[in-house]
Parts: sequence; structure tokens; C-alpha cells
Amino acid sequence: MTDSFKKVLKAPLGLWKKIKIKIFILSNYVQAQIDFWIGRDGRRSSPEKRLRPIDRHGEVERAGATSSSKALPGTPERIALFIAYARRLTNSNRAYIETLKEAGFAVVYINNERTDPEDGALLEGLCWRVFDRRNIGRDFGGFRDGVLLLHSEGHLERCQLLCIANDSMQFIPGRNAQALVSSLNAFASSGQQALFSHISHQIQTHYQSYFQVLKPEIFRSRWFLQFWKNYQFLSHRGHCIYNGEIALSQMVYRRFPAVDTLYTSDKLQEALESHFRAEGGVPAEEVLRLMPSPARTSQRRKIGYSLQQLMLLSDQHEKLTGAQLYSVADLIENGNPSHIAAFLYPVYLHCPFVKHDLCTAGSYTMAQAISLFREVVRQSLGVGESAQVERLVDEFRNLMYSRGVPLSYDNRLREAAIKGITGTFIYPSTYE
Repeated sequence: MTDSFKKVLKAPLGLWKKIKIKIFILSNYVQAQIDFWIGRDGRRSSPEKRLRPIDRHGEVERAGATSSSKALPGTPERIALFIAYARRLTNSNRAYIETLKEAGFAVVYINNERTDPEDGALLEGLCWRVFDRRNIGRDFGGFRDGVLLLHSEGHLERCQLLCIANDSMQFIPGRNAQALVSSLNAFASSGQQALFSHISHQIQTHYQSYFQVLKPEIFRSRWFLQFWKNYQFLSHRGHCIYNGEIALSQMVYRRFPAVDTLYTSDKLQEALESHFRAEGGVPAEEVLRLMPSPARTSQRRKIGYSLQQLMLLSDQHEKLTGAQLYSVADLIENGNPSHIAAFLYPVYLHCPFVKHDLCTAGSYTMAQAISLFREVVRQSLGVGESAQVERLVDEFRNLMYSRGVPLSYDNRLREAAIKGITGTFIYPSTYE
């Protein structure tokens, strides 16, 4: 059988696979609309009904009891909404919550899963309030319920800082966590109105929703409150991205110019230039090994100028010149920064966040992601913390293997479509 004939046979199969994925995405969207409009937990329900408080024994309150049936607690100066999706309290989430507490935030833990009873009491010791939530609308549905609950109880009128975060990031304690605490305290005393972890220029420039901290001029504004009141919390990934994350930036955050982003290409550029001056250059091989593999991009012959420069200098074991350092920023700004800079930011900017979907998206191999995660955790915690390092690495490894790689979903097209696993990582060309 000739190669050309094999290609003819494969082409229709590849096309049919794409059609099936589109059909599954559409059917998931239709089901999400039905759940929202006529489901018991959709628009006919309320945050108070979806949020079920956990008592000190780790058990959800009996049916019919709601958060409003308790005496309202006093308002902390700083409140953090933390949206989780995990039956057990992970080492990562615990470290994350403890860091928020250290920064002065009272944590409202909202779990879109059913919390294991063994962790209920532990969470109540860590958090201000703890809820299990009927999962509709994914993390953005949880954000909405949390914001509107705090608003209805009057807490937004009294608190001074509101943090909104989810557990889609693996958290790195130690030095990197302390850097985040310092940034939060500096932001609190600054004239800035909002602080975000990441910014993306894909589709439209927007602040990514993993981590954001807002001051009253934003979270008490009519634009912010109206956005959440109007938001249709569909259990659909694309809807959450386009009508949630991107729309929130376009409709609300763009109205407030005094904002800052912690981990950006220009701040990485500054850190690389500082390293360049101190060490007489930045090895291209060192930078490239922290980034997603260029193998698939090379295989498809889609290598742009910036990636070509990095690969060439890396192969020759040379250092990047001052001008060549801009190649790194070019790649980050034209792709998803939480993937392309997934380990550059922790190493050079002391970022404590690493995305969970690095392997399922095909950005990193499991071996590379686990190895680099061990490296950044070890750097952050320092020597003498090998036991804690391995606990965190084991948890990350288990997560990577449970989620799999794109190949793991080759015969699970419905699941792949719902999770957005429709291909593997390719470095983008500039402004392509």
C-alpha cells in the first residue's frame, strides 16, 4: 500500500473525527442551556439554595437549611472566594488557602464537588466559611454564587479587598508563596484598583480568571454587580471562556485603568535582562528547556522566527544576546502565557502557580512537567524540605497521570470535546 493511498484513507477518518467533536461540543452546549433554563439548579434557583454550608463535623446541613438560616458572620476586611473542584483537600489547595490567610484574607471555600467528611472539620479550621455547591456553571458559576451571596449579605459594602480564585492551578509554597503575600500587601497599600495573575492576548486581550484581587471601586461598581447578576451560568467550557472570562474583562475591568498583572512578558523580560547583566548572558538551552517542546511545531513545519532563534542557539549551546531575549516575549504574547511560561514564571518571577492541564493540552510531556515541577518546588522550599517537596510532586504526578495526554482521549471524543482537548500544543507564529 503506497503512502499516498494511506493518506487518502486517513483523511476522511480525520475529518469525521473533527465533525464528531463539533457535534459533541454543540450537544453539550444545548444540554447546558436546558440545565440552566429548566433545571432545578438553574435560573429558577438561587445562590442560597445551591450553596450548602458544611458544619463542624464536615457534613452538609440537612435539606431545607440554607446559608441564610444562620446568623450572618461579621465582615472581614479582606475576603477571598476560593472555588474548588475536589472531594479531598489537596496539599496544593491547603497551601494556597494558608497563603491567602497569611495575607490577611478570610477564605470562603466553595466546592463544586461533595467534600469528603474527613476534610470538613479541617476546612472549617482554615476557612471563614465552607460550602458544598450544586455544580452548575463550572468555576464561573461558583464565582457568581459567591459574589452575589456576599453582596446580598452586605459583606461587599463593608470589606476592602475581594480576591477571586480557583483551584485550576497547582500551588507552590515557600519562597514563591511568600512573594505572592508581599505582592498582595503592596497592592493593598497602593493606588491600583485591581491585581491579576496572568493576562492573555488570545481571542481578545483579557485577564485570566485563575487569580484576581479587587478593590471596592470595582467590586461595588454597578458594572461588576450587573455582570454577575446577568451572567448565565452554563456548564459549558466555551461559554465560561467567552461569556465569562473574556466578557468580564471587556465589560468591567477595561473600565478601570489602574490595574496590575503579576506575571507578564515584560516583567519576565526585565528578570531575564537582570540575569543577563549578572551572568553575562542567558543560556538559550536553559530558557528553552523550561518551555513546551517544539517537536510538534517542527514536525508540522510551523516554526516562526522567534522559536527558530531559540532552537538554533540552544542546539549550539550559546547564550541569548540582549536583542534575542525578545524572542521569549514574542512567543508568550502570541500564545497562552500560562502554558508557554508555565515554568519560566515560577523560576524567574517566583510565581506560585502551575496550570493543571499542561499535559492534557499537549504542551508538556508528563516527564518534562513532573521534572520541572519538582525543580521549581525544590527551589521555592529550599534545602531540608525534601519530604514536603516529594509530597507535592507525588500529588502533581498523580494529577498528571489521572488526566492523561491528548492521546488518552483519542477514543473518548465526547469527554475530549467537553474538556476542550481537541488537539495538541503548537507554538504560534507572530500575529498568525
